[in-house]
This record gives sequence, C-alpha cells and structure tokens, in this order.
Amino acid sequence: MWSIRPFVRILLFFVIGILLTKYITIISNIDFGWLIMLTVILLVAVVTLTLSKIPHKYNWITGLLFGVLITISGIFISTEKLNSETITISSENPQTYFANIISNPIETNQAVKAIVRTKDLNTNITNNLNVKKVLCYFAKDSLSTNLKYGDLVAFTSKLTIPAEPMNPGEFDYRSFLGVDGIFFTTYISSNNWKLIGYHPSNYIIAIAGSIRHKILNTLSENGLTGDNYAVAAAVLLGYDDGMEQQLKQDYIMAGAMHILCVSGLHVGIIYLVLSFVLGFLRNTRFNNILRAIILLFLVWAYAAVTGLSPSVQRASLMISAFIIGNLLTRHRDTYNTLAVSALLLLIFNPNLIFNVGFQLSYAAVLGIITFHQPIYRLLYFKNSIADKIWSITVLSFAAQLATFPIATYYFHFFPPWFWLTNLFTFPLSFLIITCGLVFVITSWIPIISQLVGMALSGLIFMLNYIVGMVKFLPVSGIENIYTSLPMVITIYLLIIFTFLLINNKKIHLIIPLCLSIITITILMTYYSFNVLTQKKVVIYSINKHSVFEFIDGRNQVIMADSLLLNDKGKYDYQIKNSRPQWGLGKNIIELPERDTILNKKLYKKGNFLLFDDLVIFIDDGKNQYYPLNTKQYVDLIIVSGNKRTDIKRLNEIFNMRNIVIDSSVPPWKRKRILKECAEFGNYCHDVSSDGALVLNL
Repeated sequence: MWSIRPFVRILLFFVIGILLTKYITIISNIDFGWLIMLTVILLVAVVTLTLSKIPHKYNWITGLLFGVLITISGIFISTEKLNSETITISSENPQTYFANIISNPIETNQAVKAIVRTKDLNTNITNNLNVKKVLCYFAKDSLSTNLKYGDLVAFTSKLTIPAEPMNPGEFDYRSFLGVDGIFFTTYISSNNWKLIGYHPSNYIIAIAGSIRHKILNTLSENGLTGDNYAVAAAVLLGYDDGMEQQLKQDYIMAGAMHILCVSGLHVGIIYLVLSFVLGFLRNTRFNNILRAIILLFLVWAYAAVTGLSPSVQRASLMISAFIIGNLLTRHRDTYNTLAVSALLLLIFNPNLIFNVGFQLSYAAVLGIITFHQPIYRLLYFKNSIADKIWSITVLSFAAQLATFPIATYYFHFFPPWFWLTNLFTFPLSFLIITCGLVFVITSWIPIISQLVGMALSGLIFMLNYIVGMVKFLPVSGIENIYTSLPMVITIYLLIIFTFLLINNKKIHLIIPLCLSIITITILMTYYSFNVLTQKKVVIYSINKHSVFEFIDGRNQVIMADSLLLNDKGKYDYQIKNSRPQWGLGKNIIELPERDTILNKKLYKKGNFLLFDDLVIFIDDGKNQYYPLNTKQYVDLIIVSGNKRTDIKRLNEIFNMRNIVIDSSVPPWKRKRILKECAEFGNYCHDVSSDGALVLNL
C-alpha cells in the first residue's frame, strides 16, 4: 500500500511537523542552526543506509529517518511562517498607510470590507513594515462602493488586533483571520482615505474580477432577481453577499450549504462538463497533452473568476493534480494524487491544516473515494434511474460519513435529511452550473441569453423550493451536539475499523473496534456525568450588556437586559456555542425588577440573588443601601450600569469576597472602580478586559 502512495507518507510526516510546531512551544522556538545540523546528520544517515547493503527487513529504518527529515521540513516551514507573522503595533496613535487592495471589496450594510496589503508612510516607524495584510472597513459612501481589486489607497487610521474570544465557546475571530495571514483590522472614515491610483498585484485576478462583475450584472439584467439572483451568484460565482440570512439557514437545515460555496462540487462539475466537451482530444499523446493543458487553463480561469477563495484554490489544485496524474500514468493512485494537492497547499500555508474548510474539503473527497464504491456495490439495480438514485444517495452518505465528526465538533449541528435533499440538489446543481456556463457563453446574444436566463431562474427556483421544504419535515435538524476532540478521533477510528472489517474481512479488527466503542461510551458517560453534576455562575462579556447565567445540571437561567433579548446575532455569536459544551438549551429571561423565584434554587430579592449557597449583590446604583451594625456577607458583588459606585461604601456595608464589573459599565467608571479596588485591597474582575467570569460551585 505504502509503495504506491509515497506522498501519503510524506504528507503525514509533514503534518506532524506542523502540529509539533503549533502545540509544543519549545519546538516553535528552536534555533534554525540546530534544525539545519540535525537535517545534515539525518541526510548523511539516509544516504549511508541507502548505499550500504543492509538486509531488506531493516529498510524501515531508512524510511523512518526519511520521515523524520520530512517532519523537520514541516517544523522549519511552519516556524518560518510563524516568525514572519508579526502581530505587534508600533504606535497606539493613528498612522498613515499606503495600501493595495488585494481582495474583491464586499459591500455590507454599513461599510465596504476589503483586504489590503499595507506599507507605513511614516519612515520614522519601522515596526509597521512587518504588517502584511489588514482587513479594512471603509465607511460606506459613493466612493468606497466603487472600490475594486488593485486600487491603491492612502489612509490614516489606527490598526487593531482582533480581540480574543471573551466568552466560553465564542467564535475565535482572531484565529479565523490568522489562518489567512490577517492579524489586523481597522475602520476608516470617509475623510481619512484617498484613492491614489490603480496597480493590481496580479493582473490576471484583476481581469477575472472584472469578468465576474460583468457576469453578475448580466444575471440581474436577464430576469434573475431576489433569492433566485442571490443563489445564482453564489452557486455560479461564489458571491453570497446578497443572500438573506433566512435563505442561508434553509440551506444549512437541508444539509446543502456546500452548494452555495463554490468548492470541490462546483469545480468538479465544471471539470466533467469541459472534459466531456473536449472528449474528442483523446486519440494521440499530443491530443492528451493538449486536452490536459486546456482543462488546466479553463479550470483555473473559472477559479479566478469566482474570486480564488481558499475553497476554490483547494478544489482547483485537487482537480489539477488529477488531470496531471491522468496524463502522466495509467495506473494512478487517487490517495496519492489527493496527498500531493494537500501537501502543496500546506507548503505554501501550513496554517491551512487548522482551517475548517480545508479539513471538511479533504475529508469529503477522502470519504467519497474510500466509501462510495464499496457501499455502492452492496446493492444492484437493473433500472438505470434507480441505479442513479442509489449512486447519488451513496455519494452523499460517503461524504457525510467522512465529515460529520468534524462538522459536529465545530458547528454542533447535524442535518438528518441530507440524503433526501442531495437526491435533488446534486442533479439540480449540475444542471444549474451547466446552464450557467451556457448563459455566460451566450450572454451577448439577446434572445438566447434571455431564454437561458429564464431556464436558469426556473432551476434555481426549484432548488430553493426543495431546500425550503426541508424545515417542515420532522426533526429537520439536530442541534447542540457536543463532540470533544478525543471523541472525534475515536469516532474516526471506529469508522475505519468497521469499514476494514466489513469490506476487507479483517476479523482481527473486532478487538480494536470494540475498544473504540467502549472508549466512545466512556467519553459520553464522562461528559454526561459532568453535565448532570455541574453548578456554575457565568458573568458574560458582551459589550454594553448585563448578562448573568446560573447553571445547575441541565437546568439554567440566563438573565439579560431587554436589548440583548432582541439581538439574536449577539447571542448566537457570543453565547450559543457554549450550550453544547455544557449540555444546555436556550432559556433567556429579562433581568427581573421585582422579587421573584426563578427556579427552585435561584431567588431574587431587591438587588440580592441567592443561588444554591452563593450570595450575590448587584450594585446598579438604583437603590441605596446603608451600613448596619454588622457587615452583610456576600460572595460576589456585580457592578452594573453607568451610575456611580462607591467601593469604600460597599466595604463598609458588606463583608465581600470578590467584585465583578460587568459589560454594561462604561470605560470611565471601570477605570475608577479598578483604581479604588486596588486601594482597598479588593479582588476585581473586569469582564470587558479579562473575559467572562466562570465560577464553578
């Protein structure tokens, strides 16, 4: 197996090097001199062993040494990438920058978003010369909406480093941007920037972007409007900025979100259509080479027009590896070809291994090439239509089998009707993309382009209708699924052992298979035990809001102000992801004004809360409290709102252990409270700067 798949081994050792660099600090800080010396020693050892006549049974030593060399290469490249990414800012004050827009600007409700490559215009400051990419938000006006790839701008602004997650389970936006080498963001007001020229860093991408813009205009001019236009733009060109959130949610519930993101499915369909059209170029060696060159050109031309997103780059490189593999050898190995494409991407950007899209893309393709044929052969249908239905069902099942552990780990959601949806969406997406190609080719012919546009609109309407119906089915989506990283690894081992046992009849794998099942059972039992026995109080860090949560087993109450109750976006972004981890559902109530019993263990009287044995006082400045003969004991004081708080007076009234400043407190008040707490020796936790406070009782 390994002899025909050398790049699979190389990829595995290279990934080990990346992971060691990421998670073991001492390796990421190792001096390059030691790496070079170790590399030379290993090279000498490999060459010596290769040239010497050692017994065949010891050849594994040479392979192992070669693997260590590849691992060192992974460490070297990852470390070099890490060292080149400086995330320090030389000044707290706004600076002037010269920038080149290197992405297609995206228009949002309040701004125009674009990635730029910067250079500091202030020659007295050198640290900012290390800044490579900045995510800029230009204030939305008539000038910013006309920005395009390749524009040169000068702007004055303060660069900021994206904040780390402040709440349990919160989306890590800093890491998300960091995978693409973006470590700074900034907002630029209308009077703080100027367009100074046009000089695209890549003229091919600039031309492709112009073509993309013309195709989008042509779509809207030929009868595609509303949701039909939004889906056409997303499916054909990867432009999903005009899509309503509810429509996106319908596709997520149906397990068909991959259709809206130009990726392997779309590039694969383009390849199949083009390969069929160029089928006549097969008879001679010259024709085969010409066909491969044309296919490579057209695949990458399509990738460029769609914006060369990371998913498109992955898919195009994957298809390119298959095209070249078909040309070079008759007996190609699919796994080896797949490994080549992944290795090339990771050499250019080792951080891609931590990108969810990268993981899902390669897992899906790996699942299809591994499971599709063995499962497909389990049933035979004489009827061609039944056979196609079975093949599509197996295809979607194979992809889902390989991706669901990763998907549930990151998104905590599983669409149970994916197999039914894909029976319709796969053929429809093939027809939509094919029809889209015909539309682009005939767009200059008035009557024909209108007819093709009508057909395209009809196909998209059918797609949206089918996807929209899924939410009316019973159990349309399973939410709040929790899978830990050890559980994900064990599930994959279980899938592999089960497949090898059934397909290859390897009976000895029954033992590791049973051990995998036992391990999963233990992990799930451990998780359930922790959920049922948990007791905690959480004070969240959500800007300008007071949000407290009280958890007892699977029972919980989130107390929030009325503004947060009406802002679903903030809840989904900053709180929702902690629900699966703690085994909880959504149960938010507004902060009560009156005395009340919220559940059997949570009581509120005035500004006092009693949860289990924990006494909490909320100092919002609305009520006045005075010292008594003896101090009142409280475990926690939460300072809330913008009214004055007197720490000295609180010390006179209460025998208190901890003070927490919640996110509704304005900056001027936070500074004064922190200063007074330091003077009186009180421990103070400011959730706005220190992140959410989680008290495990």
